[in-house]
Amino acid sequence: MPIKQFWIRAAFALAVLCAAPAANAAEHVLIIGGAGATGSAIAKMLVARGDKVTAFVRPSTDRSRLAGLPVDYVVGDAMNRAEVDAALAGKSFTVFFDTIQILSVTDQQSYTRLYANFVPWAKRMKAKQFLSLGSGCNDRAADNCPLSPPLYAVARDSTIAEYILRGSGVPYTVFRIGALVPGGPNEPAADERTGTSVLTEDATVFGAIWRGDLYDHIAGCIGAARCINKVFALDDPTLKAQREAWLCKRARETDKIIFEHPDCGDSDVPPPGMRRDAAR
Repeated sequence: MPIKQFWIRAAFALAVLCAAPAANAAEHVLIIGGAGATGSAIAKMLVARGDKVTAFVRPSTDRSRLAGLPVDYVVGDAMNRAEVDAALAGKSFTVFFDTIQILSVTDQQSYTRLYANFVPWAKRMKAKQFLSLGSGCNDRAADNCPLSPPLYAVARDSTIAEYILRGSGVPYTVFRIGALVPGGPNEPAADERTGTSVLTEDATVFGAIWRGDLYDHIAGCIGAARCINKVFALDDPTLKAQREAWLCKRARETDKIIFEHPDCGDSDVPPPGMRRDAAR
């Protein structure tokens, strides 16, 4: 091949390569409650794959779970609109992810207030996605929901917040979580998972999922077109015993959450075949 022709073709190939979009463009993810168990686990997964992460935290939040990670911070009270506005002014994120779990039985507008504060910012920034963790009882009547009355009230508030998001025009992904195990103070390391959980769009499913598997589904959906404007329920067929123990405790609740009950067994017992992924 003549030298001149070679260089013409080389220049053309280089131009095509430079013009081609990256196969997996990095996202800039704002994790609301990013220093908590779920937020920090997802932050580590996103950083490892090349995404940029910013954690929204309170001034008093313990950030030790994020120690050593190249994570930025914005500081404020997520329930205070003025503080949210001040914290997000001048910032830009491609993805919002809310991890805050609110189990207050006395304040039934916590989720709606949270979403009223953040969803308009996601819309203003033209965010590509807002991910939300909802209740497995969303849209269900009380007599068709296995939650205790106080937790059902929390779920109803979560449902209203979900519809604030879904009606905003911001692309969304909602995970409706039934029995999340382990729970309470017995949260496992993020590297534990069964590898047998599934996402389904069947709204009648009230399943159980191990936390590590939930984290995999969340990270897999961040920035993924297949998850845009979808509402997913989660289930794991290997966790039937854990689901029943979890539901047993819900049936015995009155005005507070029960983490242990002698009649219910232990919902936090790992199922056979649990694996630990050292890379996580």
